[in-house]
Amino acid sequence: MPPMFNPLMFFVEIGYTFFILFFCFLIYIKTKEIYDLTKHKGIYYFRNTFLFFGLAYLLRFLFGIIMMTERWIDFIHIPRHAMRPLTSLFTGYFSTMALLCLIYSTIWKRFSSKEFFIASNIIALLIAVSAAISQEVFILTQIFLLIIAIVLSIVIKKKSKLSKIHILYFLLFLFWIISLILLIPRWMLPLEIRIIMEIISIALFAALYYKVTKWTK
Repeated sequence: MPPMFNPLMFFVEIGYTFFILFFCFLIYIKTKEIYDLTKHKGIYYFRNTFLFFGLAYLLRFLFGIIMMTERWIDFIHIPRHAMRPLTSLFTGYFSTMALLCLIYSTIWKRFSSKEFFIASNIIALLIAVSAAISQEVFILTQIFLLIIAIVLSIVIKKKSKLSKIHILYFLLFLFWIISLILLIPRWMLPLEIRIIMEIISIALFAALYYKVTKWTK
């Protein structure tokens, strides 16, 4: 039996996902301009953070819609009990890749791109599998990676123009923390609180985009 449909929550999720995807796309395109001019690897992986994060949000939303109707599940021949682990598997992979790209954007001089590609995919796949098994483990691993990203962004000082993106990292970290809180099951997080946090998330992403536009000028 499909979960009870909540029209308000459905439209809130549509609006929230649209704005997040919209700003991810804008930031990805905007940072392409400065990357094309500088060919800076740090900028390249910083912008890929938004590509992977956007994919994670898009897939999570699409899987959520599929889970609302038995017809879709019957059409794609996937058992209902397998949908949630499958959702966690894909979103876990792309979310982890987003965080790893963010981390690598600060340490790219210390490791080759090939080393990062191999290591990041192995780590992301392992975490994705753990996410499919236990959401609690996934949240803990995301928090761990987020802490690493925060520490690296603070410790590693850069004298180049890239040092100006520290404020971008700060805004992105705040958004990520809220995103992890929003992973709490709906029955544990009141709808009003969830809506407020989603509005804050959108505002943070809007501020992030504004900072990116100022940075790229």
